[in-house]
Amino acid sequence: MKLNFQYAHNSHEESEDKPIKLAEEALIEFDDFDWVGQAKEANKLQKCAPTLSLIITEGKEYIWVSPFENNNRLTFVSECYFPCVVPSWFGLSKKQGTINLSSQSLSLSDARRVIEHFIKKEHDNLRTMYA
Repeated sequence: MKLNFQYAHNSHEESEDKPIKLAEEALIEFDDFDWVGQAKEANKLQKCAPTLSLIITEGKEYIWVSPFENNNRLTFVSECYFPCVVPSWFGLSKKQGTINLSSQSLSLSDARRVIEHFIKKEHDNLRTMYA
């Protein structure tokens, strides 16, 4: 399990990983991240959007949030993936699969809440917030 950070000065291929033991550490890092400063810097540099990712299982279970600034207001884009039972064969059966949810209109507090719901595996709440 790890956190991944991209900052405004990074290229799209650059990022920093931080191994963590508890998924809840992502909330502390979210609260400590300079979202406003990084969004302003991203507008100025036009290189990379600041992004915080919590990766439970590479390619299977992860969430990321990334803000942009519009008229001095932060709006977050986010996407999450998690394993879940999904319909298959035209809905006649079910199988283990991956759910992908995304949003382009989260507030700062909503971005924090989707991470919290993800950590707690509150998938119904995630579906509601990403709707």
